[in-house]
Amino acid sequence: MKQRIYSIDILKLILAYIIAFFHFGTTIAPGPTVAVQVFFIISGFFLGKKFYARSFADGGKAYGAWDYTLDHVTSIYPHYLFSLAAFFLYTLARSLLHLAMSPGWDKVSAIALDFYNQIPDLLLLQSAYRFHESLNYPLWQLSALVIAGFFVYGLLCRNERVSRTLLFPAAILMIQSLLYSGVDLWENYGFFYLPLLRAFSPLCIGVLTFYFTTTPYYARLKAKKVVFNLAAILSAVTIFVYADLANIFLITTPILILGCYDGASWLSVLLNRRVFRNFGKFSYAVYLNHALVARFVQARLMPGVQARGIGLTQWQSNGIFFVLLTVYSVLTLFLVETWKNKRRSKAAVQ
Repeated sequence: MKQRIYSIDILKLILAYIIAFFHFGTTIAPGPTVAVQVFFIISGFFLGKKFYARSFADGGKAYGAWDYTLDHVTSIYPHYLFSLAAFFLYTLARSLLHLAMSPGWDKVSAIALDFYNQIPDLLLLQSAYRFHESLNYPLWQLSALVIAGFFVYGLLCRNERVSRTLLFPAAILMIQSLLYSGVDLWENYGFFYLPLLRAFSPLCIGVLTFYFTTTPYYARLKAKKVVFNLAAILSAVTIFVYADLANIFLITTPILILGCYDGASWLSVLLNRRVFRNFGKFSYAVYLNHALVARFVQARLMPGVQARGIGLTQWQSNGIFFVLLTVYSVLTLFLVETWKNKRRSKAAVQ
């Protein structure tokens, strides 16, 4: 029976807001870098869950890396495209207004370049290589997730044992050592674009975390109920308290996920409630829309408020951003899900 892990959905929503506030100018523990890495680890866990449920027996012959990637893109693309289109239309309207007020070929070429720059974004390829300026820049995370997920799933289909015992551990050690050696996380490292490596390594961690649940060691760990539950709770605390100190979150995040995955754990008993059933989808909506809302608040709303002589504290600005982002995300989630449900109903009738 398919079990929805609402406690992980809650964690994803918290991480989405942390990333959103960072792009609005406010850093909340554990910070955006750790938040993104934890999100990737969670995604890797569910990648591993799908592989061992669907592809392990036949080595990916019936359901391979392309099938997984296509299903993944299909599930996220309606929300992704809606947010990308809304952001593009917002900036296009402003550009056309400026062009009408002050005509010039430089403005025309800038608009044409904006259209050109959307091609990698539309194809979810903006994290394949650094060759353009992305409009909805935080969406590099989903691009990296899709691209790195294809390779991780493909390696599992090619040789699960070698990938699990050799390739993934080696990738984790080497990539994490590189990322925390002082390199610019947004630049190329040789042929590789570092944001893509930032996705590959934690995806491997997530896969290994799920594999652990298939071993007898997981059952033995759960048998020590008090220790297991306290470790999961402590892991949640350390992620927010220690952030990226000594990469502790790379160890504590898998422990937290294991605690959430166990339906009888204290975290599951407390948080696996139907009231949280839409938090997973809502976390995507918050993540996808926050850059547009932040741009609107900072470029349009705040200057208008200040022009009227109204001073706002950082807390008040953050509160306005939070409310507008939440309302807009609820609206977009409702619109996209309504459209998807109508398409499903039409397909069922046909």
